Amino acid sequence: MNNFRVSVLLASLFVPLVVFADTSTHSSKLGDQKSICSGKVVSINSLSEVLYKPENLHGGRGPSFLVQNVSERTGKRVIEIRNARCEAIGSFGLFATDQPYGARYYSRSGGSGFSAAELRELALKVGSTNILVEGVNGKWIKVRDPLNREGTIRK
Repeated sequence: MNNFRVSVLLASLFVPLVVFADTSTHSSKLGDQKSICSGKVVSINSLSEVLYKPENLHGGRGPSFLVQNVSERTGKRVIEIRNARCEAIGSFGLFATDQPYGARYYSRSGGSGFSAAELRELALKVGSTNILVEGVNGKWIKVRDPLNREGTIRK
């Protein structure tokens, strides 16, 4: 019986330690997320030849992110989507890089598969409709509302 009491006592001593360690790790990750986006957010409308569309009308690939401007291309196969607090909420997958559209990324073609409405709901969980799309050199491209087309490309 004494061994049982000692085991219970030891177990109860370690539980708070595990919870504390987990909370500390979580806080550190949040700090890392904020530093990833801090000071590097630009409006999609401030860039040339970059376009977000809430739907791909000719193939059902979901929300689209087109990057014609060569200097704005990441070269990655998957780019992240984050909320206004810089927490990851989804991704776009590279479909093709060709003319005239440039690098074409879609949610449902190698990305997270979310619709524009789902991206908006995920964004709203932190109180903002803004989403941030991964750009070049640590830049994050702000789209004000995933339900609306924003940015421009040349035809």
